[in-house]
Amino acid sequence: MPSSAFAELYSLFEAPITALDCGKKCAPYNEGGAPFCCDTRHAVPSAYREEWQFLHAHTNLWHEWQGPTPEETERLRRQTPEHQVLIECLGHRLCQRGYRSLTCRSFPFFPYITRQGEFAGLSYYWEYADRCWVISNLQVVSQEYRQQFIHAYDLLFQRMPGELENFRRFSSSMRRSFSQRGEQIPLLHRDGSTYLVSPGDGKLLPVNAHELPRFGPYAVAAQLPFPDEIQPVEAEL
Repeated sequence: MPSSAFAELYSLFEAPITALDCGKKCAPYNEGGAPFCCDTRHAVPSAYREEWQFLHAHTNLWHEWQGPTPEETERLRRQTPEHQVLIECLGHRLCQRGYRSLTCRSFPFFPYITRQGEFAGLSYYWEYADRCWVISNLQVVSQEYRQQFIHAYDLLFQRMPGELENFRRFSSSMRRSFSQRGEQIPLLHRDGSTYLVSPGDGKLLPVNAHELPRFGPYAVAAQLPFPDEIQPVEAEL
């Protein structure tokens, strides 16, 4: 996939996750006041090497990530696929939204691939459930964002077929993890509905996103009578 193709991919995937600024919901819980997804102490974004070439040529927003110690830098680089580069931006206050990386646009979601190898929709990186406000409030994810996510990854998988297999393996690891815990996998399906996926047999159970569990401080906050309680931005289909 040529580096210039990322301009097209970015143009297909510009919608914010929700109508409100979700960073303002999680930032108060993070030391330093940055959204967790913009803080490399919690999440280090990566870019495809061709994507990094595109970004490096068009913006000063990004540089290659360096960890707090050489050992930490080397450890994460060993865990990173060879076709990707760990990157870091200038900070959320200096964000250039048109040059956000694909991982920034996608977070906290990844394309969920079924056992049969089908791209079914969006699920989330479960290791961030205690920090990411969106994971505890899936009802606020707009249909526009969901559809743009799907279109962008459909294009990516056409241009980089190997990525479908990479996400299939990651989805398989999610099924193992959730099966061991006796939990079902939330899925924002490409048909516009929300389901719980049985990690054993892949059966889909329709669910109202409002009924999904909340995590960390957001589970506590949900029990309090805040006057600005979040309402759904779009009805479930």
